[in-house]
Amino acid sequence: MARNLYEMGDQRPELAGKWLNERDDQRSRQLPIGMIAAAIAVAGVVVMLATQILPADSKASEDKASMNITETFALCDGSKGQPCVLSADRYSYHGRSYRLTGMQVPSMAKPHCTAEAERAAQARRALAILLNGGAFDAYRDSSQKDPDARILIRDGVSISQLMILKGQARSSSDKPINWCADAKS
Repeated sequence: MARNLYEMGDQRPELAGKWLNERDDQRSRQLPIGMIAAAIAVAGVVVMLATQILPADSKASEDKASMNITETFALCDGSKGQPCVLSADRYSYHGRSYRLTGMQVPSMAKPHCTAEAERAAQARRALAILLNGGAFDAYRDSSQKDPDARILIRDGVSISQLMILKGQARSSSDKPINWCADAKS
């Protein structure tokens, strides 16, 4: 009677002595190729999202984090890699030019009169003296669109504010400053 429980083809000679469907159970323990491909795809998406959220390179982290600067700054006309003061509101550090924010200074590039040119040269020297006065921190100014805009802080005091207090610069405003008229008064 037990022989009639099987249909033709259920019993295979290679499975003699084994239970019915035991070979199929072993197959189900293996991962299908589709599941492996889906897991790899999900891992790739996670990695892509993580790289967009986290800063990936040193330049990005340099722009967001502060830099502690201890080098000595010379006066220069162009960046050659050494730390130097380019103008009264620009400095070069490791081959990159940065701009101080929060102040307006006389123009060295296009002065409108000799008094403005003299004030620009004097303000440039004053900035070099301030930068060489000890270590300071440089922060990216997130309120500015310019990625090279920096706020320089030494001992909790803004170097831009010191330039303003010393009379070498004026507070930032939308109105242009006539440095030539200021020299006459």
